[in-house]
Amino acid sequence: MPKSRNTRNPKPAQPARKAARKSATPTKPQRPVAKAASSRAPKIRTAVPPGRPSKKASIVALLQRPDGAAIGELIKATGWQQHSVRAALTGLRKEGKELVRDKDAAGVTHYRLAAA
Repeated sequence: MPKSRNTRNPKPAQPARKAARKSATPTKPQRPVAKAASSRAPKIRTAVPPGRPSKKASIVALLQRPDGAAIGELIKATGWQQHSVRAALTGLRKEGKELVRDKDAAGVTHYRLAAA
């Protein structure tokens, strides 16, 4: 016995789809981007934000002491690893600051900034 079709709500026939290629141009026109309102007051930036000093500033402060600072002291002050502290010292040298290395009686190397 053949199955009968439901004739109460027949689906409308859809037209055959064409194979469409994607074109390089968009189909919808692009809207221009709205710019932010220029009525806002300009933000003023300070050289050093209020709060704690930067880690570089703390390194320079330790190096300006008469005895200078050992690598261990610089590591404790910044929380950096040894190679990062050495890289910071190299950066100070590249900025034109003269670093002096001295060894104490125990053989620990201390770094300090030379007097200008």
